[in-house]
Amino acid sequence: MTARSVPEIQVRPACPDDAPALLAIFSHYIRKGTVSFEYSVPSISDFQKKIIRISSDYPFLVAVAQDTPVGYCYASRFRGPAAYDWSAETTIYLDPAWHGHGIGRRLYDTMQSILTRQHVVMLYACISAEHSQSVGFHAHLGFRETARFHRAGFKMGKWLDIVWMEKRLSLPPINPNPFIPYKSLTDAENAE
Repeated sequence: MTARSVPEIQVRPACPDDAPALLAIFSHYIRKGTVSFEYSVPSISDFQKKIIRISSDYPFLVAVAQDTPVGYCYASRFRGPAAYDWSAETTIYLDPAWHGHGIGRRLYDTMQSILTRQHVVMLYACISAEHSQSVGFHAHLGFRETARFHRAGFKMGKWLDIVWMEKRLSLPPINPNPFIPYKSLTDAENAE
């Protein structure tokens, strides 16, 4: 597939009906390598619940080409205590056939725009250090490596390092506005 032959890509919120297609993308990374540290593929029902759970507070987005999901990303709570409300962890997976077509950037640009409206200031990504493509992708988008944990996980017969990368979306305000859950944000925007 060349850049010229790529069909139009739409980015939209994920819904529970997307679970089978998104799980097919995710399962590739569980079974074929060390991008994900998961050992087993979750059930469709569990993945549907994940979409619903995350979408109440954070964006869970899907990239669609010709009515077929080809990638997805989401943000999630970085840590538990309320003091972390202005930070989020990001996750992204693309169908391997769709790498290199700007889909990851489109997904992240859309997600970052939403997170900014939610008053999120800092983004964090935890990445398998072995996956240099993902580290490079995040660096290209303005993330920088801030930590490396050695032999943090074991998969595919080897110990793996992880890197944490961060990106600041805005200057941290002295008195930040409250975090706005995604569902509240979209409900308010739809009411306008």
